Amino acid sequence: MKVLQITSLKALPFIILTAIAGWCLSPEYAAGNYAGAFATDQTPADFIIAPNVFTPNGDGDNDVFEVRSNDNNVVSLKIYTRAGVLVFSIEAKLCLWDGRSQSGQQMATGVYYYTAEVRGSSPKVSKSGFVHLFR
Repeated sequence: MKVLQITSLKALPFIILTAIAGWCLSPEYAAGNYAGAFATDQTPADFIIAPNVFTPNGDGDNDVFEVRSNDNNVVSLKIYTRAGVLVFSIEAKLCLWDGRSQSGQQMATGVYYYTAEVRGSSPKVSKSGFVHLFR
């Protein structure tokens, strides 16, 4: 790896940001050619798309929590309460949760945690996070 020589203090904030984001800068960038910056980490072919809020109140807007892979592959989705109790799981190309438990019980308004994993992807693609359920 080449060492980047800082020729201007105005480039320092970007250099710090790129170091945190995992980017390397080419010598062209240091000379002022912004097109010389490149990412060292390649984005995997698959990634998981999931919102962080939904409102299963029957109004037709955001009534389901929708999780999917960008490449339309099968995703395994698990939903947990804040206490870590598994309330819902599904494996599908398009995972939809309507705010009900696996047994059909309507879940209360609150924060739920999820884990999602694309099946059969190499390298492994997974995502975890939280979703706010508002009624």
